Amino acid sequence: MWAWEFVVDGESRGPRLELPAGKLVEFAVSARDVNHGFGIYDPQGRLVAQTQAMPGYVNPLRVRFDEPGTYHVLCLEYCGLGHAVMMGEISVQ
Repeated sequence: MWAWEFVVDGESRGPRLELPAGKLVEFAVSARDVNHGFGIYDPQGRLVAQTQAMPGYVNPLRVRFDEPGTYHVLCLEYCGLGHAVMMGEISVQ
């Protein structure tokens, strides 16, 4: 419930994703349980993209990762006791 899961070509990558710099990615954001806020922060800590993750809906979110570094995915919608530890990571090479 309190974890992000990246799925690429039907295969789970867990909460960590690796991408080449300059890649345009379309996330299909959804949730299995309750509403979540899917927020992506760049290596400097700036919010660069966000959408809602909701059960029964798929929200597309397109992001181009031009800058190498570690991007963090955080939940922006209080979703319960594990909200503070709901984190993912995107490593851009």
